[in-house]
Amino acid sequence: MTIHRRQRGWWLEDARPGWTIAHAGGRTIGADEHPRLAWLTDNASDVHGDAHRAASGPFGEPLVLGALTAAVVIGLAEPAVAAAADAGRAVARGWQRIALTATVLAGDTVTASSRIDRVTLDADGHGGRIERVIEGRNQQGAVVVRVEESRWVPSRNAGTTDC
Repeated sequence: MTIHRRQRGWWLEDARPGWTIAHAGGRTIGADEHPRLAWLTDNASDVHGDAHRAASGPFGEPLVLGALTAAVVIGLAEPAVAAAADAGRAVARGWQRIALTATVLAGDTVTASSRIDRVTLDADGHGGRIERVIEGRNQQGAVVVRVEESRWVPSRNAGTTDC
């Protein structure tokens, strides 16, 4: 089953093993964003920041930095914001794996979906831990990044309305 979210954010109750959450919105990555991030992170590869040299390469133009693509897709897939009392729980245990599966060029629009693999409810009902695979797709529907993650997600009943 696929749940299509009309707003950003989602709750633990939206997550069931085997379900997919199609996250709201998308993001077009601008031509000025990826060279700036490459420069800030000291990534000197011509394929990201030198349009003249990249034009003579296999892609014909600079590629968007994979770290930027992953960050945007992870951001699009963020759950609801936890209540202040539960903020410490909301820290992600970490990304087990990030795979960049296709190139992203300036002007591409990425969207995100999450396949829920496991849900473990907290005893106090404030939320629970999920394991998921986030997929980022470009405007042609090609998967450009996959992120395997384990994280805590708040429940609708936990006292926050920020979703």
